[in-house]
Amino acid sequence: MTPEESIAVVRRFYQAYRAEDAAAVTSALEAVLDKAFSLESPLVEARFGGAVTGPTALPVAASAAAFLKQVNIDELYATPNGGGVVALIHFPSPAGVITQSEHFDIDQSTSKITRLRSYYDPRRLLPGQ
Repeated sequence: MTPEESIAVVRRFYQAYRAEDAAAVTSALEAVLDKAFSLESPLVEARFGGAVTGPTALPVAASAAAFLKQVNIDELYATPNGGGVVALIHFPSPAGVITQSEHFDIDQSTSKITRLRSYYDPRRLLPGQ
């Protein structure tokens, strides 16, 4: 898998959030996420106590559609072998603009995302903060 192909997979991931309804978002995400997909982020940690994986991860990922529908991709960087992509993104939220660094692992044989680690300051997004 080339770096360009990996970046195209990540672009399809973000494009999935622009679908018209929840079912379409979920369907578009299923096309790019591995069945054993693992999602890690500060909000996932706060809500679930750790990463969510497999069947639990897809609906959690899809639930971000309200925010990620308006995502702006600032930069995409791929590893030379195409197995990893880092995305620098920002998007509006009720708490203001959120800036994130997202790190994707991509299975080179299936072109599916196997892991996503999001890094950001969650304090403005957590209740009572």
